[in-house]
Amino acid sequence: METRYQASQNIADRLTWHTANRDQAGIAANLAAGEDIPEVYGLGEAGLFDEFFCFLATFGFDKLLEKLDPKDKKRKSKVPFIGVIYIYLMRIIAGLQFFWHIDPVILHSQPLMRLVGFNGRDVRDGTCSRGVGKKSDDSVPNPEEPEQTFVNAADTNSKQPTTIRGPVCPDFIVGCVCAILGKALEKLFNQTIAVLAEHRFFPKKVHALLDASEIESTEKCLGCGKVSKEKVPELRLRKGRIRKVVETVFGFKIWVVWDPNSRLPLALRFATIEVPDIHLAQEVIQQAIDNLGNHAAIVSIAIDRGFMDGKLLWWLTSRGITFFIPAKANMDVYQDALSLIPAGVPVSRERIRTSGAGKNKIAVTDSWQLVAVEGLTSAGFYGPLGSGSHQHNNDFRPNPINAVVVLSDPFKKNNPNSDTMVILTNGSLEKPFDVYDGYDARSEIENGLFREAKQAWFIERPPQNTRNGFQAHVYLTLLLMALTTAFRVWMEQQEKLERKGHDTGMRKFREQVREENGNKLIIFDQDRYAIFDAYEVFILCGRNVRMPKGVPEIITKDDILRKYGAILE
Repeated sequence: METRYQASQNIADRLTWHTANRDQAGIAANLAAGEDIPEVYGLGEAGLFDEFFCFLATFGFDKLLEKLDPKDKKRKSKVPFIGVIYIYLMRIIAGLQFFWHIDPVILHSQPLMRLVGFNGRDVRDGTCSRGVGKKSDDSVPNPEEPEQTFVNAADTNSKQPTTIRGPVCPDFIVGCVCAILGKALEKLFNQTIAVLAEHRFFPKKVHALLDASEIESTEKCLGCGKVSKEKVPELRLRKGRIRKVVETVFGFKIWVVWDPNSRLPLALRFATIEVPDIHLAQEVIQQAIDNLGNHAAIVSIAIDRGFMDGKLLWWLTSRGITFFIPAKANMDVYQDALSLIPAGVPVSRERIRTSGAGKNKIAVTDSWQLVAVEGLTSAGFYGPLGSGSHQHNNDFRPNPINAVVVLSDPFKKNNPNSDTMVILTNGSLEKPFDVYDGYDARSEIENGLFREAKQAWFIERPPQNTRNGFQAHVYLTLLLMALTTAFRVWMEQQEKLERKGHDTGMRKFREQVREENGNKLIIFDQDRYAIFDAYEVFILCGRNVRMPKGVPEIITKDDILRKYGAILE
């Protein structure tokens, strides 16, 4: 129950369904005419998928998802591939920590499965007889009773009928998702970002961030990489006498270019964990540029010292992109910048913020002190050839680079023994704090993307402990994080249009869907569905409801039909 409740909360938080067609007026008229109700369920969290799937269809993302089909099965399955993908997307949005929670939470949900395209019989009895035990003599179906007499193989001895099998089993979904090719996932991701850029979800000038993050797996993961690195044990009492230990980590690594303004990714790459950060840096930045096309441009990028490479920095300069990167303490340019502090241009600023709450609320003043040092020539690696023996040639001329030395900031105040930060840039030093703030924003990708993906979206919990399982899960998770973010922006835009009196088409029932869903019913009739308040169904069926909204009120059948456009005023 806790898993189902948490899934419902995650769906509501991340969205605010849609292979069936909504026909509110038609089904309302059928009910008023006395026709039988084909299928009816409590709406629950299923209603929250409605607008999200409308959003996918509006921008053509549903067509892009269909192209993921690997078509690797010799015999065509009765279950459409897009249905499987929608089920897996529901798993991600619901925030199910473990893949196998998909069975009781999603596959056994009649409303969710009906929306994906399965009928009631599929959800109850499954789309095939695989895994169903033989019928016993005591469970022969009675024509007068419902057809719910299949016995699960695990329950053969008890001969108890299975209530809901689900349309497919979790293993079938695993096989389909893990069969998706890496190139298809990469193409889907890039096309999605291109569509978002085309529809102006990014600002015209993007101040991007680049970082790499490890996606850890177990040692038994098939196809994973491994890397050994030093780690400081958490022994607080042995402050200066702690020896570092070597730790071996297994898994994969992702590279992401991210826009902190729109909170959308621009490009993504996936590899095993031992691949150096710098290896795919230029490739993923170029992909981000291609994805934006002519609709937006990357004007600056903040990167960590793990991407320190002269060729990469020079390539960014050749593309007209300003970079912000901290120098390593053992580099000549780092020592050169510190020695030129007296000749630099000092700047400072102060900001007042509040700390604590209630009676403990106090005002705190944060201060910063920077020194701008222009035209350093000790970064010989900064050039088209990078580092190498050519730096020792007599005719070698290093390219100048600018630096901002951070003498004091809130981090330095709390960590006085830390090294002084020197931020290298090819941009102007007219406003040194633009350089500092440009690099300082880099922490947002770690907190706003990677940490969120790991802790809330469970990006390290694939459907299968293999490289293909991790790759599919990583791409689909980050894709959904982007789409749900864009979806919320789209909803805000639709609301503004509605306030101005514009007709937003599929947004006609937005207000109804956003209300509390606990007192609503969803009715299915073949490939049509409609959402009603519970009292509306009773009134349409010919019963009187004295207090439909908690207070005495007379609502007639014609009132409801007019509301949904089944009859004219």
